[in-house]
Amino acid sequence: MNSGAGRGSSETRARVVEALCDTIAARGVERTRFTDVATCAGVSVGNLQYLFGSREAMVLAGLEHATQELLSAVVAKAAEMERPVERLRWVATHLAAGVQGDEEPARREWLLWTEYWRAALRDEELRLASLAMYEAWVGVVRDAILDCVRTGAVAEPADVDLIAAGAVAMGDGLGVQVALGRPSLDWNAAGGSVRLWLSLALQCPELA
Repeated sequence: MNSGAGRGSSETRARVVEALCDTIAARGVERTRFTDVATCAGVSVGNLQYLFGSREAMVLAGLEHATQELLSAVVAKAAEMERPVERLRWVATHLAAGVQGDEEPARREWLLWTEYWRAALRDEELRLASLAMYEAWVGVVRDAILDCVRTGAVAEPADVDLIAAGAVAMGDGLGVQVALGRPSLDWNAAGGSVRLWLSLALQCPELA
């Protein structure tokens, strides 16, 4: 009986968090209210207050979930690839587009990311969490580069951290531009640009 109740509670929270992320992406942090999320999730406002306490805590929980979920998905998918160059190429592609190649899911990811950045600039706890998140993203790229070095696919760069950080920054910049609707730039082109930059930085044409 208790285990069943626990599963039901977990499923409800998961559904609520997904609805919360959808609402934040659609309305932004400032305009996300208990009533909006309750309607989207099909639960009561009281249920949301019980789960999160305040509106602010609810919004932060949604932002943290979305960004951590994206990182976890990229790490898990990359781990499935045996060839280091293939892994680095895949990671580079998805620094801009996340794991969602389709237009709307990818745009939702970037809407949530930009809301996360905005909130982190004004909330110290979230700022520190976002810095840790960036370190994790840089670490994913760094590890993929070092795997390529160990197998002899690329020569060891003078500053692997700088190259990894540059790739993450480029993915951010291009992802935001695609989300804004910059003409002639789509998710495939953004991923290709990051791959090309890394191929030049590491002198590995296969990455492009």
